[in-house]
Amino acid sequence: MKNWQGFLKFVCFIGFVQGFLVVPNKNGPQQRQAAVPETTAISPGLSSKCPINKRANSFLFGAATVDGDQLCDVAVFGGGFGGLYTALAISREAASNGQTIDVALIEPSDQFVFLPLLYDLTIGTATESEVCPYYKDILLGTGVRHIQATFDSYCDDDSKMDLCLANISAVSAGESGEKNNMKLSFKKSVISVGATPQSTLSSVPGALEFCQPFYTQKDAIDTRKLLARLETLESRELTTPRIAIVGGGYGGVELAACVKRKIPNSHVSLLSRGSPMKGTRAEALVNQALDRLGVNVDICEVDAIERAVTKGSDNDKDEKVVIRKKEDVNQESSNDDCKPWDAILWTAGSGPAYPVSKKMNLLSKVKSGRLAIDSTLRCMWKDDEGKGRTSPPVWALGDCTEIVDSNDRPAVPKTAQAAMQQADTVANNVLVDLKGKGTIKSFQYQDLGSMLSLGGPNAALLAPPDDSPLAPLFAPLLDTARVGFGIVDNVFMKLSKSPVAEKVGFTPVVEKLGLSLGGYGLGVDSDT
Repeated sequence: MKNWQGFLKFVCFIGFVQGFLVVPNKNGPQQRQAAVPETTAISPGLSSKCPINKRANSFLFGAATVDGDQLCDVAVFGGGFGGLYTALAISREAASNGQTIDVALIEPSDQFVFLPLLYDLTIGTATESEVCPYYKDILLGTGVRHIQATFDSYCDDDSKMDLCLANISAVSAGESGEKNNMKLSFKKSVISVGATPQSTLSSVPGALEFCQPFYTQKDAIDTRKLLARLETLESRELTTPRIAIVGGGYGGVELAACVKRKIPNSHVSLLSRGSPMKGTRAEALVNQALDRLGVNVDICEVDAIERAVTKGSDNDKDEKVVIRKKEDVNQESSNDDCKPWDAILWTAGSGPAYPVSKKMNLLSKVKSGRLAIDSTLRCMWKDDEGKGRTSPPVWALGDCTEIVDSNDRPAVPKTAQAAMQQADTVANNVLVDLKGKGTIKSFQYQDLGSMLSLGGPNAALLAPPDDSPLAPLFAPLLDTARVGFGIVDNVFMKLSKSPVAEKVGFTPVVEKLGLSLGGYGLGVDSDT
């Protein structure tokens, strides 16, 4: 780990995971649970002679079945922050109460992706093992078993959906990677499949063909290769690479800053429908930081992306593209309108991932296609399906959901922090429903503050809002730190400007970094 903000994010993640791995022991101090096989890839021909997971009191895939169905108590679909933490929380809380709950985490990948560090993976300040640990390592000793499979749908029987039986496509253990269609039977289930940019990209002509999305581990690696190619092009042909980043949220801002840091001589433009981070407390800070970095901001809406018409074109993948956009009425036309781009990185917008985007016949959805959930994060019946019926045995959380209730509450942000908080609520409510006793909890999001990477060694720490219970603690702490860092910053900058520093070559290094402790990084106004 080569930069401090990435290290802080990584430490927070490890801390949360370690907390889930330790459970109270009524007979003595806390101990880690015994290691058991946690990841199952399905191979053709496995029989009932396969091993049994005694710790979780359940059968591994390919083991004993009932009526041909694989069994578990709780199935958690999706292994992102929401799904992983829900599975861990259910297993942890059950174990702390002396219960044994068979929890299966259904996720087609064998690696968890720590999304806040994708930028570090892209620019090389973090390794793949740091950003994408294996589930088998994370789940070791937790009692949660990983089933490497894709959740396809709940099963239909005579035109009725069985919400306690699911179709899954399991990845085989062989090198062929073939998929086996199977069924999974359970008592309760949790949907946390996340979101993807596919629906947004599909709505913009040319975006799927010419844009590089930035949402997954593969996207980060592909982006790293793309930037390396542009760096080589710059050094060999002495050209200035032109790179556009679409999306003015956290993802777009952080990516634009990191790309500009990695290729300082490049022309980087951030295309956004509004001011970057509009409506957040970071808005003013971000605009100053991007300006200081030399990132151009275009307020516009992308209408289409097309291949640039150039002489001598051989139609290969290295060709430039142009962006057709509709300028904001309050903005002057940009000089970049007709100039071709070497690369377009896409972070804007997302829709619910498969199968929420397609196959959820009985469960209610909102206009965006996300699952409608109540304040307890439980799914709701569609239209009149719920008349005279109890609530469906399905909970959902994360980016594929939206809370629908009578309270006029702000929307829950689509962040890892929110998903992790939702996981505790879902875990509690699932266990209460399983036991038939206990207190059902309603979810209430608490903004614990956030950190925004601004390229290189720079980042911004945002304290919780004034109405947060943690504000009295964090706000004075960060303000004190800002003042203290400001004093250090002034001394540091004076030393860097000294004749000795200039003589040994220290001054240009400092100027290139642009590090400013007192100004939250990049020398921006410390009072912002």
